[in-house]
Amino acid sequence: MQINVSTTFLQYAYSKGDYDKRGEHELEQIFEQNQLNKPASDQEITLAEEILGRKLPPDFIQLLKIANGGYVNAAHRAFPADFQIESGDAFIEVEEIMGVNEGGILLSDYFIQEWGLPDQLVLFSGSGHAWLAFNYEGRDTPNVVYVEPDDGNGNNYHVLAESFTEFVGKLTKIN
Repeated sequence: MQINVSTTFLQYAYSKGDYDKRGEHELEQIFEQNQLNKPASDQEITLAEEILGRKLPPDFIQLLKIANGGYVNAAHRAFPADFQIESGDAFIEVEEIMGVNEGGILLSDYFIQEWGLPDQLVLFSGSGHAWLAFNYEGRDTPNVVYVEPDDGNGNNYHVLAESFTEFVGKLTKIN
């Protein structure tokens, strides 16, 4: 079964010229095809927004309606980092984008408390040592941030993209 990423994501990627050497077929497969969750329903999305107390970004909702989270295809698993990250790599590895299911973004409040992260976040990827999140601080539509928990000198916190669409458009293959 082939899952197509929405036209919005493709248009962004093409407009930025990031993927001009790649075929459209590769762009259409942000998730590993054998590691997909079924699409999220409107009811599941609404319930998640009620639990989180925040409206999810429309472009993230588009992706949830394609697949309610899943493992990211190796061709789109790296986000270039122009700052120092704990692993020492030049990229942030995005293994999974969580959905609105039980083990997904609904655990944000729990992990925020456990790891001492800022309250204005909704986590959508990562683990205890590093997270990708929607940042709602002073915003109705969140930007995308990277955060490593406080190591005693404060959180390593960086804005990666102004929208989820922009974030997805910058994902590339790990070299």
